[in-house]
Amino acid sequence: MSGVAIARYVLANAAAVTAQVPAARIFIGNIPTNTALPAIGIAHISGTERDTVSLAEASRFRRDRVQVTVHAATYGAKVSILELARTALSPKRGALNGYDVDSIMQAGEGPDFDDEAARIYERSRDFMVAWRT
Repeated sequence: MSGVAIARYVLANAAAVTAQVPAARIFIGNIPTNTALPAIGIAHISGTERDTVSLAEASRFRRDRVQVTVHAATYGAKVSILELARTALSPKRGALNGYDVDSIMQAGEGPDFDDEAARIYERSRDFMVAWRT
């Protein structure tokens, strides 16, 4: 399990998100070329694991920075879907898909990367996912 997989689980099980983006179009990693829009890609940006002296604990604390990227056919849809993702993901904590999630918190929003000729409107938002392995 990873922060990316936890974020994907939350988004794929959020009714408000899947009403706009089917769970089959919520991807771990990049959004494949020629995917119908709208779609969401979730990528790992960075991560840290809390070190201890013994390194022998049965459970270790980890914090991953993940990026949620939305591709949509219109600027308005992009903004709306990213807001739905933000609402679904943060703040959140507790048992998620059998994993002990300490927290999911916002970590900033990225710029617009729109390709008007291709009619692909893109923006991302980062989240910090803290969980126990």
